[in-house]
Amino acid sequence: MKKRVWYSLYDKVCRKSNLLDAFYQVRANKGAPGVDNVTIEDYEWMLEDNLEVLQQKLKEKTYRPKPVRRKMIEKGNGKMRPLGIPTVEDRVVQAAIRNILEPIFEGDFLPCSYGFRPGIGAHMAINKVTEHLRNGYEYVIDADLQSYFDTIPHDKLEEQIRQRVVDGSVIRLINQFLKAGVMEGELYEDTPQGAPQGGVLSPLLSNIYLHQLDQLMTKRGHRIVRFADDFIILCKSQKGATRVMKSVTKYLESGLGLTVHPTKTKVVHARYEPFTFLGYEFIGNIRRIDPKKEAKFKKRIKEITKRNQTVDIQILIETKLNPYIRGWANYFRHGNVKTKFKSWDAWIRRRLRMVQLRSWRYVKNLHRELRKKGWREENLRGIRMFAWRSSKSPMVHAAMDNQFFLEANLVSLTSVYDELYL
Repeated sequence: MKKRVWYSLYDKVCRKSNLLDAFYQVRANKGAPGVDNVTIEDYEWMLEDNLEVLQQKLKEKTYRPKPVRRKMIEKGNGKMRPLGIPTVEDRVVQAAIRNILEPIFEGDFLPCSYGFRPGIGAHMAINKVTEHLRNGYEYVIDADLQSYFDTIPHDKLEEQIRQRVVDGSVIRLINQFLKAGVMEGELYEDTPQGAPQGGVLSPLLSNIYLHQLDQLMTKRGHRIVRFADDFIILCKSQKGATRVMKSVTKYLESGLGLTVHPTKTKVVHARYEPFTFLGYEFIGNIRRIDPKKEAKFKKRIKEITKRNQTVDIQILIETKLNPYIRGWANYFRHGNVKTKFKSWDAWIRRRLRMVQLRSWRYVKNLHRELRKKGWREENLRGIRMFAWRSSKSPMVHAAMDNQFFLEANLVSLTSVYDELYL
């Protein structure tokens, strides 16, 4: 059946109520200022006036997006990835466009696409991978697209958008965002291709473009699971997987103008070889945390609980440690992790004991806590308050037992895991 084509949407983008909704979405997502250094709080200070002026510029078609501010962020492999931060006002306009376009394209997207879609998330994708593996699709094409967001061809992307939306004003506005350029410090750089990561509209545009891949794989009967540009294809035989990998590589490079990483893209037999997807490592029937993600987690915990700080441990737990532990555990509790979580909980408590020893400074403060717990004077002895090994001392464990951390409201990885399964 022929799908509806939308000819007039620009007035809906410019509608005041849509712009207001878009601002609140931007505010909820927080984020840093762009090249103009205007924060969300600054923009909200005169919100009514700012939106009035913005609406007028959009209606008169004099609105021009500013270049995005480039920020380099560290990837899990130690390399750096460019992130493009638009101005607050540009994020509002992008959100306003997304509010209108997303419902149109959501009707087209296939169930194999899980990234950046309303009501759909990474855990659904992870569970689908497990389902395919259990159904015998054990030969996995572990694909890797090089710099996908930065290499999307603008002309080919526009072709895909025009299949459903032909409003020239909307498409012109999208193109202005795509070609707005990048500022790194004082240096400006053109963006003849790509949709910079960090833009509100970029995830939707990336899904629109790779929808073609979803269609092709589904039409051919292949099992594909895709989260934005991260995807795997699962087959029942080595021969079939090798054949599909060659055809998909050719399609992505010749048909879509993208680049498939020649060494990272490979076929693995999941029964014997591990592969990673969305932060999880799969092998056989086991789903565990990617070792790189484990290393990153431990590094961050060490940063939060560094020993050379004098702090109120209650504030440290509630403001820094708990939010990180809760968010991390909520994502990674969907694997074979309970034993590991229990071990890490003990390690985190030990690090907190060391922080508290450093904050107490003098052994008399440790002794005072022990007297409260009924320890006699003859059992008290001196220890080095700044030594890591002291955190394993029986006296320190007694002063800061598990009940101590329970009363301090420390979130444990194990408790978050148990919330899912008990």
